[in-house]
Amino acid sequence: MKRGFTLLEVVAATVLLTMIVAAGIPFLRSARADLQAAASPVVGVDHADVDRAEIETAVDDLLRQRPGLIAECVQQPAGYHVEWTSDEHLFRAEVRLGPAVLVDDEEHRSTHTWAVFNVDGTECLRWMRVPSQLLDGGDSP
Repeated sequence: MKRGFTLLEVVAATVLLTMIVAAGIPFLRSARADLQAAASPVVGVDHADVDRAEIETAVDDLLRQRPGLIAECVQQPAGYHVEWTSDEHLFRAEVRLGPAVLVDDEEHRSTHTWAVFNVDGTECLRWMRVPSQLLDGGDSP
């Protein structure tokens, strides 16, 4: 006995697939916004006489030493000057933040921005989380 799909089964399957696609659209939109922001950072200048790996390690040390650095940078939009030591070397940098990727109230993800660390003419980029209350003028976490 051969049995095909009835019209009711075809309509039910179509409605179910439409609901699945509609539920996934907000996730695709937020992923596209993050991808566009992450794909177009500020292009940095790279000097051959500076050890880039050492600078990147130093920036990572700075972020571990000062976890609240992003809050300080948000308050200084023109650029924030910072000094720190890493492996017994003193580093100085200017930190600028790019435009933040804002989120909607119904999205369950955080706000991010590019942080550009300019150390002796070499720029080191980090994609960092910015608590939403900092952008709204609230207190730092």
